[in-house]
Amino acid sequence: MNANEAWIALFRRIPGHLHNTLALGITTGAEIVLQKIVKLEPDFMIIRGRLAGTQDSGRVVIVPYEQLTFVAIQHDLKDTEVETLFGNGAPRAVTDPPNAAPELVAEDATVNEEQPPVNPVKRPAPVSQSALAAKLRDPLKDFGK
Repeated sequence: MNANEAWIALFRRIPGHLHNTLALGITTGAEIVLQKIVKLEPDFMIIRGRLAGTQDSGRVVIVPYEQLTFVAIQHDLKDTEVETLFGNGAPRAVTDPPNAAPELVAEDATVNEEQPPVNPVKRPAPVSQSALAAKLRDPLKDFGK
């Protein structure tokens, strides 16, 4: 299945009553807010909608699938609704604690525990509340230095 066919299959899963809750992200960074999908062609889709941030609703827009980066449903869906639309293919829950990461060591690699790590993670120093408050009070104080 090529990328265009995958997009077409995805849009065919979404019922018409949810079309007006969709937003399409395109490669330019713009978002298109849908009202209705008019037609799904092999290389492009024809929709009614508007660019996000405008009030020009009802425009006919032709969107090549290769320009799509994401589709968002701008409506609260319950888990059961998501499963009805897309199936129950959610990944299994991880049983490890959230910060636990598996250790990846090659079978023939030797570990020398005496050496410090090559790139130790450095955490930023905590910010003083009084210094932060002073910067917020006088934001132009350091301007021009």
